[in-house]
Amino acid sequence: MAKEPSKSLSFDALRKEILSGSLRPLYLLSGEESYLPEELCRMIMENAMDPADRDFNQTVLFGSETSADAIVSFCQEFPMFSQTNRRLIVVKDAQSLKKTDALEKYVSDMTETTVLVLLYNGKAMDKRTSFYKKAVSAGAFFESPKMELERMPGWIEEYVATQGMKIEPDAALLMADSAGTSLRKIVMEVDKMRKNLPSATQLITVSDVERNVGVSREFSTMELTAALARKDASKAFRIAYFFGASPKQYPVQMTLGWLFYFFSKVELIHAYALEQHSSRPNLKDAAAKAGIFYRYAEPYLAAAANYPLMKTMQVVSFLREYDYKSKSNERGDASDGELLLELVTKILN
Repeated sequence: MAKEPSKSLSFDALRKEILSGSLRPLYLLSGEESYLPEELCRMIMENAMDPADRDFNQTVLFGSETSADAIVSFCQEFPMFSQTNRRLIVVKDAQSLKKTDALEKYVSDMTETTVLVLLYNGKAMDKRTSFYKKAVSAGAFFESPKMELERMPGWIEEYVATQGMKIEPDAALLMADSAGTSLRKIVMEVDKMRKNLPSATQLITVSDVERNVGVSREFSTMELTAALARKDASKAFRIAYFFGASPKQYPVQMTLGWLFYFFSKVELIHAYALEQHSSRPNLKDAAAKAGIFYRYAEPYLAAAANYPLMKTMQVVSFLREYDYKSKSNERGDASDGELLLELVTKILN
């Protein structure tokens, strides 16, 4: 029976392995989300050998400017003047390689003193190829899928923890609201805050995020969502008007993306609540089944209470409609701000 290709290893497991100095002969780093694969590549380059060895034993290539044959040729060279007795070959933009026949042959008999890193920048490996099947069985495979909106606040909390600090749940939500699904932007903002905050700071607060990231909790997608969830029309319209006046800072597609995710989860809460076959279903249990972390559940529960299932389905339909309008000529002469105000009116009514 053929050996099944190995699944993607976790970022933390690979990080610990690399930092320990125990490197494998082959790393395949890929995924639509580019920050984590690039971070692993950076760590390998920093830990593979002493800086003094890099001039002779580290080679960085680009898939669009090289060939599989050339890569294999570099891999088969022996270390020169090396204290670690190791060569490192890094191929960035590996998705641009035209042919991989030579690499496919190489992974069956790799040079023991060489570490080969294939970095697929912003792309997943093509899992249909024979090279993929052979390579993932022979090396360390990491794939980072595109980050989903619902995972961002939790990821922010985890990243802040790796920096020896904690962050308030609402502060994590506000950062996610500002960065969307860009892990790179989150890392940059957290690092900037660490430099600007007093050295003894252990907890990042909403105020810290507002001062250092340049966002306002009062005017954020998080607060717009919460206002709609509670049917607070005055606040919802005030935020929508503010967004409309600053379309570059608050692009309507990002706002619609957050709202669509939010009400889709509310729809799931209703679906799981119906499964309970009870006249008074437990919405907290339904929210947990819908994948909503309890610390962020309050606005979802408020929306589930204020928007019955049929109304929630209608809201999701409105969001699809306005997403299409925002990207097409269906909008007519309406600006992004006017589209958002129309949408908020329909949701609340």
